Amino acid sequence: MIDHSVPVDGNPDGKLILVVDDEFDLLSAYTMLFELKGFRVRTAGNGAEALAAARREPPDLVVSDFMMPVMNGGELCLAWRADPALQAIPFILSSAGIIPGEVQPVYDSFFRKPVSFDVLLAEIDKLLARQP
Repeated sequence: MIDHSVPVDGNPDGKLILVVDDEFDLLSAYTMLFELKGFRVRTAGNGAEALAAARREPPDLVVSDFMMPVMNGGELCLAWRADPALQAIPFILSSAGIIPGEVQPVYDSFFRKPVSFDVLLAEIDKLLARQP
């Protein structure tokens, strides 16, 4: 797990995004892009790692791939919604290999990969604006 949780000037509230994917290049790209937009970022390579990290320090939002080893994004999302400390935190699921109807709809948003970063950022802003 890579932790990039130092607050940046553009994000005075220190909003933390947990990015979960088994593709290192994608984790690196998301980290760089989210940090450029002023977010703090924590990454995990699978759902089990992400769940453990979130229980230690709950993020403000999670962006997760579906197809991963150990615990996939669907299983992570179900465990997320079952945890009282995490269930209200927005969950964005994405995949190149499935379509939304193939997954139990317990996520807040679903995107097919590849997803435009601008579209993803707009959705993140919308979901975070709903948070107290």
